[in-house]
Amino acid sequence: MKKNKMINAETLTPRSQKHLTTSLSCALLASLGLLGGVTAHAEEDYDLEVTISKKGEVNQNQVAFVPFAGDSNTSQIIQKDLQATPLKVTSEGLIGQPHTRDDLAATLPAWQQLGIPYMVIGSSKSVAGNTTITFEVIEVAKGRIIKGTQTVTAADSKTAAHKASSLIYELITGKKLDLNARIIYVEEQGSGKSKTSALVLIDADGSNKRVLTRVTDATIYSPAVSPDGRSVAYSVQLKNNSAHLWKYNLQNSQLTRLVDMKGSSLNPSFSSDGSKILFSSTVNGDADIYRVNSNGGKPELVMSGPYEQVTPSYAPNGSFVYASDHASPNRPSIYRYNFSGSPVRISRGGYATNPSYSPDGTKIGFLSGRSAAIMSNNGSIIANFGATGLDEAPRFSPSGERVVYSQGAKKGNLVIRYVEGGKVITLPTEGIAKSPTWVPSAK
Repeated sequence: MKKNKMINAETLTPRSQKHLTTSLSCALLASLGLLGGVTAHAEEDYDLEVTISKKGEVNQNQVAFVPFAGDSNTSQIIQKDLQATPLKVTSEGLIGQPHTRDDLAATLPAWQQLGIPYMVIGSSKSVAGNTTITFEVIEVAKGRIIKGTQTVTAADSKTAAHKASSLIYELITGKKLDLNARIIYVEEQGSGKSKTSALVLIDADGSNKRVLTRVTDATIYSPAVSPDGRSVAYSVQLKNNSAHLWKYNLQNSQLTRLVDMKGSSLNPSFSSDGSKILFSSTVNGDADIYRVNSNGGKPELVMSGPYEQVTPSYAPNGSFVYASDHASPNRPSIYRYNFSGSPVRISRGGYATNPSYSPDGTKIGFLSGRSAAIMSNNGSIIANFGATGLDEAPRFSPSGERVVYSQGAKKGNLVIRYVEGGKVITLPTEGIAKSPTWVPSAK
C-alpha cells in the first residue's frame, strides 16, 4: 500500500471549525448507526487532535488495523495474520487509537476523508484462564459495523487471535478462513540404515511440533487427513518390503492397518464424509485404484488397466481425479472419473500428476512438470508457484484459501501461501519435508 502524503495536523473545535460542529457530527454519526449511547450536546466544548491525510490510491481490500486494547501480543498475532492475507493491512497514519464504536464516533468524518474502505478496532482480555477478544469491522464510508460487534473466546491467546483473524477476513471478503488449522508432513533425516522417516504435526506458524510416529531404515509416504481432523492415513515401506496402508488416530494415538494386500498401497484419499478411502495398489503389477472403508476391511477394485493409475483424490461431489500415463507412457495426465462410464482427461498437455481438489471442488492442486501449480476444474492453469526441488504438489487448506507444499531437496521448508496472493510464509524444518497436508481445527 502506498503511504499517503501527510498535511499539517489541525486542531478542530466546534467553535473554530463551523463546518464540523458537534451537532452536525452527531447527526451524521447517528444516521450511520455509530453513536450508540453517546449523547450529543450542541454547546459542549471539546478539542480533537486529528491528522488528516490526502486521499491516495485506494484499493478495495485496504484495511486500517488499530492495535487492540489489552494484551499487545494478541493484537500483534491478529495484525500479523491479516498482513499475510491478500488484504492490504496497515497500522500507519492512524487517527487516534479507537477501540470501540464510541471511541470512533468523534473522528469518523476524518477517517472517511482517508478513503480507506475498512477498519478494525477491538480489545482483548483474559478471564478465568480464557482469552476473550471483542472487535468490530467497520465499512468506513458508510460508518457501518459489519454484522455488529463480534466476540471470540479460546483457552489460549494464540487460538483466540487466530479465530478473530479468520472472522475478520470473512467479514471483509465473504470467504471463510481457518487459521487454527494445523499441518501434518513427513520429515526425513539421515541416510542408509540411519535414515529416519517421521510423521510430524505442527501449528501453521511452525510451533508446537509433535512427532506422531517415526520409523528407522524405512519410509513414510503421502499422509491424508480425514475431514473431521481426527485421523490420518499414510503408507509405510520397510526395507525390502512393499508399502502398507495405516491409519493413525490423532486423539488416542491408536494405529490401525487398513488393508492387507500384496504389492504397495499408496496415496490414500478420504471421501468428503470420511467413510471411504481411495488408494492405489500394485497388487496386480501395474498400479490400479482401490477403495476401502475408512475403518479398514476388504478393498474394492475401482479402476484397472495395462498402465499406471495413481494418486487418486476424492472430489467433494463424490467423483475423483487421478493421474495416469494411459495417453503417453511415462508422461502422466490428470483424469476425472465418476465410478462409471469413461474417465475424462482434465490436464492439457505436459507432465501432470499428484492432483488434489480444493474443498469447493473448483480448483485442483497438482504437479505440473516439476512445479507446484493450481488449475481450474476444466484444466486452465490458475497459478504456477515454480519448481520445489522435490516435485511436490500444493494441498489446499480446509477453507481452500491457502495451500501448503514442500520445498528444498537438501534443506527442507514448508511453504504456505494464499491462492489469491498475499505474503508467502516459509517454515524451515529439521530434515527434508515431504507431502504436507492440512488438519482442520476443532469445531
